[in-house]
Amino acid sequence: MKLIESSVQIIEEKDPYKMIELAGRTCYKSEDKITENSAKEFVDRMIKLGHGAMLEHGTIYLKIRETVNGNIPPAMLYWRDCANRKYSKVYTQLESDSPYSANYKVLYVTTNLRVLVENNRIDDLEYQCEPTEYHEKRITAKFICDRGVSHEFVRHRVFSFAQESTRYCNYSKDKFGNELTFIKPSWSYFKNISYKDAGYFDGDVFESSLKKAESCYFKLIEKGWKPQQARQVLPNAIKTELVMTGFESDWEGFFKLRCSGAAHPDAQKLANELKDLLTNVKNN
Repeated sequence: MKLIESSVQIIEEKDPYKMIELAGRTCYKSEDKITENSAKEFVDRMIKLGHGAMLEHGTIYLKIRETVNGNIPPAMLYWRDCANRKYSKVYTQLESDSPYSANYKVLYVTTNLRVLVENNRIDDLEYQCEPTEYHEKRITAKFICDRGVSHEFVRHRVFSFAQESTRYCNYSKDKFGNELTFIKPSWSYFKNISYKDAGYFDGDVFESSLKKAESCYFKLIEKGWKPQQARQVLPNAIKTELVMTGFESDWEGFFKLRCSGAAHPDAQKLANELKDLLTNVKNN
């Protein structure tokens, strides 16, 4: 049995295909299969199998403008009517090439690969660009937390999610160290597993319950139960990894609820840590 502290990090991967693979492989903990050239094959397989949820983590930025003679590209007509849907944000800007030339419309679109694939808009990748000041940015964060906290976070349905699967991950295997990993409660204020001077937090009871759960899980696996069956004995404290992708405005709503004093202490801890990370990124 291993106890670790919860944590969060911002994933700054600009390549949408690599981001999709990273998120998707979190579910099965198969990140060891990622290579420099594996992303395209992984994404193609997700498309073929119809696993659209993972494609949502691949953020796409488009810049579409009227032609010089004022003709409107078909892509502009499509995205103009898709403004501010759940997974797409569109900003219209009037621009000109010089103070003496006529204005023309430019659409700045933030969307994701799932939207393009399921609406037959893959050809619109010809308008793909780096994010500009007119694009609403999407941010991806990876949480290492317990299952109780993850159940609260996935209630924010405007986000895209990918989560370590207790259904498919067999924790009796060598890749998991033949042990279960649990998350230390944030209110325990201890740095080791001796639990001495833990205040009202009764570490002995907590530790013994986790050891019992681990023992039962491994016994069920030995008896031939599949991970999706043996997981019935796993407690909320079991460690999970959760990838969340959303617009900046979505994260603002997330922080409003999860940084509140009314939020669960473990959720509040992670939300505040991520908020600080994003503040540091903006300031730098």
